[in-house]
Amino acid sequence: MQILGVNLSNNGSVCVLDEGKIDLYLEAERLTRKKRDYKVSKLIDLVVQWKTGYIDHIVITDASSPFDKMKNLRNSQAIKKLKKKFPNAILHDYRDRHHLTHAACGFYNSGFNEAVTIIVDSSGSNFDEGDECETILHMKTGRRFHWKTLHKRYNKDDDYGIGLQFDLVSEKCKWGRDEAGKVMGLAPYGFYQPSNGLGYLQSSNENAAATIQKDWEDRAIKLVEMASKKCSNIVLTGGCFLNCVVNYKLLKEFPDLNFYVDPIAFDGGTAIGAAYILHHNPKIKSY
Repeated sequence: MQILGVNLSNNGSVCVLDEGKIDLYLEAERLTRKKRDYKVSKLIDLVVQWKTGYIDHIVITDASSPFDKMKNLRNSQAIKKLKKKFPNAILHDYRDRHHLTHAACGFYNSGFNEAVTIIVDSSGSNFDEGDECETILHMKTGRRFHWKTLHKRYNKDDDYGIGLQFDLVSEKCKWGRDEAGKVMGLAPYGFYQPSNGLGYLQSSNENAAATIQKDWEDRAIKLVEMASKKCSNIVLTGGCFLNCVVNYKLLKEFPDLNFYVDPIAFDGGTAIGAAYILHHNPKIKSY
């Protein structure tokens, strides 16, 4: 069975899974030369040329984008193109399973048979409670499906998650909302400014960066403490775990735990995760 996973959010990407093995993974920016490009049209054309008539299933995934009002229109156009190019393939919509696709990408690539997977990003799928921003899952391989949610957090108007706060600091620095890596790089030049809520955003760019970086380091430690009560194998994924300073601190803080840091922790990896879910757990529910 050949499965085509398509990520429609930032870092637009495709993955072809052939009998459970990755046969192709490619991000849109590699073709368009536009950083974090979401446009998958050229990727779809490439897969058509390479795998004409051989795709059995298509799985689409996405993430909430509260700042991009044109997103739904673009995505509907991409889905129409997929249906046209692969008329015999069965289409599966996983746009309400963003954190699950992150988790699948990290877990099934980790080599662990059992692990607790921590997913932290800016905005995942949208639910009545808000956009998901933190999830902890206990996961096992085997004949019986086992993914159990241990923790869940959503962005709320009065309680923004770490990922969304990084976006706000990046925007404050006039880099746009997708430059969390630059915020991490700026952090050593500032000082921590404890405050209620988002009050630290009124300080200098350097201090704001230092504050959100320190808050993320502290929060990551708490999440791992929570996860390690269930299992000593820990998978870290979601865009916030591209923060190498945080990951290094976790390795030092928890020397007895076994970590797997997903190298494709950003949204591009969800194309792989979506394909993995359909292959391993086709009947999985959102939550």
